Amino acid sequence: MELSDYELVRYPSGQLVITRVARTASGTPTSGPRDVIGAFTDEREARSVLHRLSGTSYQRTADAPDSIQRD
Repeated sequence: MELSDYELVRYPSGQLVITRVARTASGTPTSGPRDVIGAFTDEREARSVLHRLSGTSYQRTADAPDSIQRD
């Protein structure tokens, strides 16, 4: 069974892209390209969509970790 993992990637242009990486049941990424789920210019909107996809609630607090990858 494959599970999906979502990532939010910020590009130097300011664009934010949500991608999906397929993972095996043991949690290792499968080989192959990533699926682009959406592209955004507003970080709040991108984070909201990411949290809806992952089934978690979006609460921004000062001590919340920044989960955005920067390329």
